[in-house]
Amino acid sequence: MNPLSDDRNHRSCRTAAPRTGERYAPGVRECRDIRPAREVREVSEGDLPQLLRLDRAVFQGAAYPFFVMRQLFDVHREHLLVLEGPGGTGPGAEGPGEGPGEGPASGGPRLLGYVLAGVVPGGKDAWILGLGVEPAERGHGHGRRLLRAGLARLTDHGVGEVRLSVEPANHAAIRLYRSFGFIEAGRRDDYFGPHEDRLIMSLLLR
Repeated sequence: MNPLSDDRNHRSCRTAAPRTGERYAPGVRECRDIRPAREVREVSEGDLPQLLRLDRAVFQGAAYPFFVMRQLFDVHREHLLVLEGPGGTGPGAEGPGEGPGEGPASGGPRLLGYVLAGVVPGGKDAWILGLGVEPAERGHGHGRRLLRAGLARLTDHGVGEVRLSVEPANHAAIRLYRSFGFIEAGRRDDYFGPHEDRLIMSLLLR
């Protein structure tokens, strides 16, 4: 199957859970029927409170503070895509630890995941900076769908090569990226600080 094609009517088989705080983790891998979400779309400014809630749920202590999320939105919004699904149905629909304004409006849509890419000046190269799916929504192919949409957006904008970094022990994420054609381009020790080693993976889009 072409990894950039729509697989909403297939089964998701992703079985290994990512490590806590892994920013590039696709989520738990297990075989289930994929539940189609409403849509993958470009983020809007009104999504920022929910996006912050989602980032905290996915990455916990490694989550972006609000001012960083705000600046990522300002700089990279064209390549910040969110996956929207059905929301709560009444009071208390917010998830644990969500403050006022961080959850969806009663009965409104809820952000289930996001993918963020940054394009290098010149427009020919890009990096996947974040990929995350709400913990309760993992195992349904949402991470794959987000990554596919992000790569398609980069291709449409003329990007020729995309890179990402991934923890060497995150075998689930590495398998996902390899299934899209990413290859290992090297290992960087202490990439994010002492003992924070990462594999660099790359994919030619054109």
